Amino acid sequence: MTISPEQFNKLATKEDLKDFATKDHLDNKIGEVLNAVDGIAKRFDTIETEFKADKIAHDRIQEDVDNIKERLELKTTP
Repeated sequence: MTISPEQFNKLATKEDLKDFATKDHLDNKIGEVLNAVDGIAKRFDTIETEFKADKIAHDRIQEDVDNIKERLELKTTP
């Protein structure tokens, strides 16, 4: 198979290939992405735990408010 001079000029050179990512480079990038995802997952887990704790505290406070409200109503009722 012969190629034309125009096709020959479009062939990649060794210099052109230096800009391509290597397997090691991609492995490092994948590692960085996975570390970032792990960090996000940890933050989400922390936020979810704090949300549950806030919900429990809110429910407890609401229960106290309801008890106080009930006692006040009993005192004001003839």
